[in-house]
Amino acid sequence: MLSIGWRNLKRDRLRLCVAVLGVIFAVVLVTVELGMLLGLVRNASMLIDDSRADLWVSTVDVKTFDFANPVEQRKRYLIEGVAGVERVEEFNASFSSWKLPSGGNMNVQVIGFDVRGQLAPPLELSAGRIEDLHNRDAVIVDESELSKLGHPKIGDLVEIIGQRAEVVGYTRGMRSFTTAPFIFTSLRRGEQYGYLTSIGWQSRRPAVYFLVKVGAGYDVETVRRSIEAHVSNVEAHTRAGFSMRTRKYWLLETGVGLGFLGASILGLLVGGVILSQSLYAMTLEKLPEYGVLRAIGASMRDLGRVVVEQALICGVLGLAIGIVISAGLQAAANSAGTAVLLPWQLVGAVAFVTTVMCMLAALASIHRLRRLEPAMVFRT
Repeated sequence: MLSIGWRNLKRDRLRLCVAVLGVIFAVVLVTVELGMLLGLVRNASMLIDDSRADLWVSTVDVKTFDFANPVEQRKRYLIEGVAGVERVEEFNASFSSWKLPSGGNMNVQVIGFDVRGQLAPPLELSAGRIEDLHNRDAVIVDESELSKLGHPKIGDLVEIIGQRAEVVGYTRGMRSFTTAPFIFTSLRRGEQYGYLTSIGWQSRRPAVYFLVKVGAGYDVETVRRSIEAHVSNVEAHTRAGFSMRTRKYWLLETGVGLGFLGASILGLLVGGVILSQSLYAMTLEKLPEYGVLRAIGASMRDLGRVVVEQALICGVLGLAIGIVISAGLQAAANSAGTAVLLPWQLVGAVAFVTTVMCMLAALASIHRLRRLEPAMVFRT
């Protein structure tokens, strides 16, 4: 029985191609959509995940890394006095405006960090050196964002919120979740290039985050609670907790995740309908043959197995071709600066969902075979 399904498909290659194309459409759409979503999620919390800090301290009720209010600088010294705190470093993030060569402006996100510190996320440089930021009006930008910024070259002078800066390096693969490119610079230059000093903090140097290293032998959660208990109006987050909070904000509260998920479900529905209709048409065309099998003693289970075999063959072919196409689209997207991730867990999940889709697509044909009468072979 298991060879009948394959023979039926070989004899009706047009419907085989249509069914496989339906599966390919579903696989590519689901894989690429979810791969893009994973890439966006990674970008959203990349600076948190890559940092070497055990705790991130911010103002209370911060929902995402990108939107946080300044903290008074004096609270750094209060944090340093908490038992278990080994090291504290300032880390700032604020939006600003980059002057384009055309005369227009581009919104950017200025990231100011301690150039000689130990806790900030390391920059993956494709050109330049971190040391070039020290005591200079200098910035580093990501190479994938150069087109947005007017294609600045290393050594070029640019204008950020009315301040002069020199581009001294490029990073690789460090894009923000928002459309505003990251601009990396030192702490002091970050205050000049961002909006931190333009919102009533001129007389008090502000900070956005304090990165905390917990000493050996101390429990991170215990130190986190101690900071919140001893320092007023701040919230301490573990690295994993702050990363998850940022991801949840962009995925759930903004609706971005639901949008990608909806597109994936739509792709599955379209692919499933195409496959189901192809199998159903093939089943109707072969009803006399199924009637013969029923007349000579084949069980309903045997006939259903033929239909399921056909569905799974189409699914395997479509899945294999779809994954290859998705990998090609991933390479093209990554080279264009759009992060698309295809981990093996995602490929495995897509394979499982494709199998389920194929099984469900076979149900209509199996239901039709249940109403098949063996005597029909004599009437035809």
